[in-house]
Amino acid sequence: MYMRVTRSRTDPSRLDEAVGQVGPDLQAAISRLPGYQSYTIAVDRASGQALSVSTWDTEEHAGWSRDAAIGDLLSRLQALGVQIDPPEFYEVTIS
Repeated sequence: MYMRVTRSRTDPSRLDEAVGQVGPDLQAAISRLPGYQSYTIAVDRASGQALSVSTWDTEEHAGWSRDAAIGDLLSRLQALGVQIDPPEFYEVTIS
């Protein structure tokens, strides 16, 4: 199993707007990708930082292209002022 971790940040006053407007669509889009196992978003309301963690059956599946898979959702997030870092990948050794 592989884990994909993506860090992001926005103005704390816009955090609920970003999660509420795009979060459900983002989860739905990711859950349709091959090899999907789980998806979680966690936020720090004080700083506006967020962390998304998804798990995948193979490293190849974890490495899906953001632009190809969720390009329109990325545009919506960016319009809300969300800055997204490149994803990080980890092999899960204990679950």
